[in-house]
Amino acid sequence: MASGNLVRGLAGVALLAGALTGQRFAGFFAQELIAEAAILGIFTLSLDFLATCGLVSLGHAGLLGVGAYLFAGLTVLSGLPPAFALAAAIAGGALAAFVVGLFAIRAQGAFFIMVTLALAEMFYAFVFRNRAFNGADGMGGIPRLDLSRIGVDLNDPQAFSLAAICVCAAVWLLLELVCASPFGRALDAIRQNPHRVAALGGRVYLYRLAAFTSSGALAALAGALKVQHTNFLSPDLVSWFVSGDVLIATVIGGLGTLVGGPLGAAILVFLKDALSSNVGHWYLFLGAVFAFVALAMPRGVVGFLLAFFARRSPPAGNTGDAP
Repeated sequence: MASGNLVRGLAGVALLAGALTGQRFAGFFAQELIAEAAILGIFTLSLDFLATCGLVSLGHAGLLGVGAYLFAGLTVLSGLPPAFALAAAIAGGALAAFVVGLFAIRAQGAFFIMVTLALAEMFYAFVFRNRAFNGADGMGGIPRLDLSRIGVDLNDPQAFSLAAICVCAAVWLLLELVCASPFGRALDAIRQNPHRVAALGGRVYLYRLAAFTSSGALAALAGALKVQHTNFLSPDLVSWFVSGDVLIATVIGGLGTLVGGPLGAAILVFLKDALSSNVGHWYLFLGAVFAFVALAMPRGVVGFLLAFFARRSPPAGNTGDAP
């Protein structure tokens, strides 16, 4: 277990160092890609944390959209400060996840996936026709958080990308601490065998509801950052394609590893850009790459690394000395 944690920690440090180095020397367009990857990384962390208790959602874009639409509505339509809107968006995402989780958590496996997908599509249909947010045309002019008091201008792409990286790293470290806590260990036990945990007196339903609520707050945070990054809001943010992207990124990086989510997000964002800029029918090649990763590394990139180093590690209790 210790060696696995060490591998994941080293992978996280390497990814963070690479992101900071790239951000330091990147041009304007690359800064935008880095910020996009960091925000998607936060979104993947919200989904991966939910997976620690054995739940996988295909409607997580709905929670992302709650944060995005709350932030846009409170800033553009109500004229409230972005700092207040950001806090309200996170709280709104947690509340939405809590309300949905009250009944959705009772479903299991594919049924839970279909319930979350259906609810996200209902939210998509609502915002698609909502005149206050200009429906399918979307809404622009969304402001960014004002950090001028500490000398940071988030309207500068380099400053915004650095801030996105820092937030993603902070979320990752926070979730690592949570997963190492008794609460996180209980979630892992539920993932492995919920019936045994229930038989031992564990409140499986309440633990899963808490995980889903926390996941909703993080997804809403990603949504609020997303609309600040693009300065634009549209129903496309809530579509099932977005839910598919975050699930693909998490699986490619390594579902259940936490650090695999941000790694998969970086791979997805930069691979999309490289293929769309240089290859015709690039979605075909993107699908081929994903199929190769799924076949060659079914546990994702980080899962592959964990398995590789586990095979090279000596068995427990073996010091390597001859008897």
